Amino acid sequence: MQMLRSAALATVAAVLATIATAISPTSHRSSPPGMRPVANVATLALQPTGGAVVDEPAGRVVRWENARLVTAEAEALAAAEAAAKAAAQQAALARARTAAQQARSAPQPPAAPPAIPTYAPGTVQDIIVQAFTPYGATAVAWGLRVAKCESGYNPRAYNAAGPYYGLFQFLMSTYRATPYGGQDIYDPVANASAAAWKYGQGGAGAWGCR
Repeated sequence: MQMLRSAALATVAAVLATIATAISPTSHRSSPPGMRPVANVATLALQPTGGAVVDEPAGRVVRWENARLVTAEAEALAAAEAAAKAAAQQAALARARTAAQQARSAPQPPAAPPAIPTYAPGTVQDIIVQAFTPYGATAVAWGLRVAKCESGYNPRAYNAAGPYYGLFQFLMSTYRATPYGGQDIYDPVANASAAAWKYGQGGAGAWGCR
């Protein structure tokens, strides 16, 4: 009888020891299902099932996120890296804008002047080119264009409506007011030279042809 009582007591003691082991605080140190914490998980008083807890030995706030333990230091580092990246992008954009503004404000090289055409010596066109060349290629182009329009390059052209005479169809009074007015108005050299002189004096508007 005494032996049966001792065996029963031993069995009860074993059961109580098993229950005590099952509810021991160390059993709370396992990680949440599906979560793999970092090395310092062992320092937590309790393992979280989500949200934030305090790492008691270090005094740091940590939280679980997507099965990863995130510390305040890691969050601060990530925020600093994001801020640095944004600042670098803004600086690059500012440099690009400054370069574009400088390119727009930089003086541009002058455009090459148009080439002065050449014609066979002594032709009407050559005479016009020689007369207008001192005033530049634009003047030469104007002289060739106006003479063709006014007289068709005919030095002896005459229009009784004016009356108008010669290569550039001068009125006699207008022609005589030029430095070449004493010469034959039908002379292509004198007529073209008078037209070039008047063009140089700002008198291009005297011609209907442009």
